[in-house]
Amino acid sequence: MFSTSRPLVFSVFIIAITLLSSCTSSKQLTYFQDLPDKNVIDLPPMQPEERVIENGDDLYINFSAKDNEAANYFNKSSTTAVVPAVPGTVSAPATTTGSSYIVANDGFIEIPRLGNIKVVGLTAGQLRAKLLTSVAPYLKDPMVEVRFNTFKISVIGEVRSPGRYVLDMQRTTIFEALAAAGDLPLTAKRYNVELYRDYNGQRKIYKIDLTKASVLNNQEIFQLRHNDVLYVQPLQNTIARENFNTVTATLSIILSVVTLGYAIFK
Repeated sequence: MFSTSRPLVFSVFIIAITLLSSCTSSKQLTYFQDLPDKNVIDLPPMQPEERVIENGDDLYINFSAKDNEAANYFNKSSTTAVVPAVPGTVSAPATTTGSSYIVANDGFIEIPRLGNIKVVGLTAGQLRAKLLTSVAPYLKDPMVEVRFNTFKISVIGEVRSPGRYVLDMQRTTIFEALAAAGDLPLTAKRYNVELYRDYNGQRKIYKIDLTKASVLNNQEIFQLRHNDVLYVQPLQNTIARENFNTVTATLSIILSVVTLGYAIFK
């Protein structure tokens, strides 16, 4: 009887030790651990950086004037442009009508009556000023509206809802992106999140420790840019648990086969 139960007791002991060693401490889960112990903490203001137009961007451009009929000669056929109503929303219930332009690989868009206009490298404000100058000889008191139709980021790895998200086009933070993806589960590595950025001809990878308050003061990583990708790694004990579960399942099958064989051939 003792010889039969000894392997079972040993197996239970090994499983218990493994589970205890894989427990996650609170220090691995808490954001901003080094914040001062105050009710109100002042943070430096952050000015959203104006986005620069790149190849492939989807632009909304609309011309208007006192004589709207004349202004419409410079507008394409009306299309529906999606506009987020609330910062951080994944879907965009509000819509408006206007002209949508996809920036070509050569950096130009084609506007009726004005022809090809180079837009790459300009901000929306700079393009607005450029277009106002171009239509001024033809329209009285012209107005031009320019904005980006989309602002997309991707969140992958150890998050509850990985995917590609459309967020607020004016200002989106790293925590709004994580919130859109359902936040980080207990199995996520908060102290080594990677931000992949391909923007304005430069490619960079940032290593971010979300357990440190310094992330709140670093505008370069706190505020996201169009097409940013956040990658969240799993904790090592998560990987260990998965491997342990696989090994345990395999050993269970082997033990069952051995036990069955012993019962048949003894």
